[in-house]
Amino acid sequence: MSGEPEALRGDLSAWCTSYVEAFEAFDVRAIGSHWSFPATILTGNRQMVLKTVDDFNANTAALVDFYRAQDVAQVKRVVRRVFQMSECLAAMQVSDVMQSASGDTLVEWDSSYVLREDGNTWRAIFADANGEVNAWASRGTPLGGRSN
Repeated sequence: MSGEPEALRGDLSAWCTSYVEAFEAFDVRAIGSHWSFPATILTGNRQMVLKTVDDFNANTAALVDFYRAQDVAQVKRVVRRVFQMSECLAAMQVSDVMQSASGDTLVEWDSSYVLREDGNTWRAIFADANGEVNAWASRGTPLGGRSN
C-alpha cells in the first residue's frame, strides 16, 4: 500500500508470525505475552475488557480448548493493511484461515488490531473478533457456545 511505513509493516508482520506460532502451539502464556493490559476484545455488541494477563490467559485457555475440539492445527495470517496512528500506536487489518491437520480450511475471517509500542516491543491493546465469532457461528459451532 502506498504511504504505509515499510518498517511498521515489517514489525507488525513479525508480531503476527510470533502470535500465529503461539496459537499453533496452543501456548496460552505465549499468546498472552503479545498483549498489554487492560486489553479490549470486541465481539458483536459485547466489549470484553481483560484487566490482567491472568484474565486474558483464562479466556485464551477456553479459546484454545475450543480450537483443539474443532481440529485446528494450522493458522495462516496475512497482514492486509497497517496504519501508523502515532509514534507508538498502530492499527492493522489481517485475514486469518484456520486449517485442520490435513490442511482443510475450517473457517476464515478478517479482523483488526490496535497495538502499542512499549520500548521496542509491539503489544496488542484491542482486537475486533467479530469476524472470528461469525465464522465459527456460520459453521454451526458458535465460539463460546453461543452466536452473536
